[in-house]
Amino acid sequence: MQTTASIQRTAHLRPLTISTAPVRAWLNAKSEFFSRISGIDVTRKEVVRVNLIFLFMWLAAAIAEVSLFISILSIALAGYNVYQLKQEQGDNWITYDDDVEEGGKK
Repeated sequence: MQTTASIQRTAHLRPLTISTAPVRAWLNAKSEFFSRISGIDVTRKEVVRVNLIFLFMWLAAAIAEVSLFISILSIALAGYNVYQLKQEQGDNWITYDDDVEEGGKK
């Protein structure tokens, strides 16, 4: 009984904290694969957002005949992701790598 009360008291004193720093660092890191195939600097967060946009657009098209509400909701979510992507990047949303070929010449 004494041990259980002690464990409960100790568990009560320590709040559970979850750090999102590693996840944020991973999302903000450069995606080597997509940067290489597109020729511009792309972060993992941008890749996730663009894929969500396509997913929501596909969902809206697939469900358009069944449920108008879900279709409109999917279009709204896709639009919101485009808005967030634009807000994060501002006017400088395309940044070229230094080693990108210009006009077919390196």
